[in-house]
Amino acid sequence: MDGVDMSVQVSVEPEKEPDFEYLDPASVRLFRSGRGWLMLEVGDDRCYIDVRVVRSFPLSDPGHYYGFLNAKDRVIGIIVDPSGLDPGSREIAEQELTRRYFTPIISRFIRMREEHGVVYSDVETNLGPREFVVKGMRDSILDLGDGRVLINDVEGNRYMVKDWHGLDSKSKKLLERVL
Repeated sequence: MDGVDMSVQVSVEPEKEPDFEYLDPASVRLFRSGRGWLMLEVGDDRCYIDVRVVRSFPLSDPGHYYGFLNAKDRVIGIIVDPSGLDPGSREIAEQELTRRYFTPIISRFIRMREEHGVVYSDVETNLGPREFVVKGMRDSILDLGDGRVLINDVEGNRYMVKDWHGLDSKSKKLLERVL
């Protein structure tokens, strides 16, 4: 093999940096500005205006991995365990998440009717009776397993059925039509 170069050249590309960082909850402070905007301070050197708090895994792990988005919906950072936040910041984060992930729990379907692909539903929830409209029910319903069903209405509201197998027979029959 004289004259043949048997060496192999390997091109190693550097690892791509993530578009966010994991934040130390002890270095994070949430507060409201005088105008009511949610503000985020990270350490002594960064401050963000008009921030939103989101859950990275809202259905499978809602108690961990809180994300912070800037005004352009870009991820600023993620806190793995929010229990490390100071009490005031934790309270504000919980208020924001409760508002963002407002999800009434459906206990009974009273009436469902479909017209031209639009489903009108009257339900009983943990927050009282509700009426909502779903366009393309089969596309707006998510079977989460273990009997849990998530329904998204045309206004962006979410409704949860915690155990559709445990619903009364009329409710099951109505829901089975669209599952």
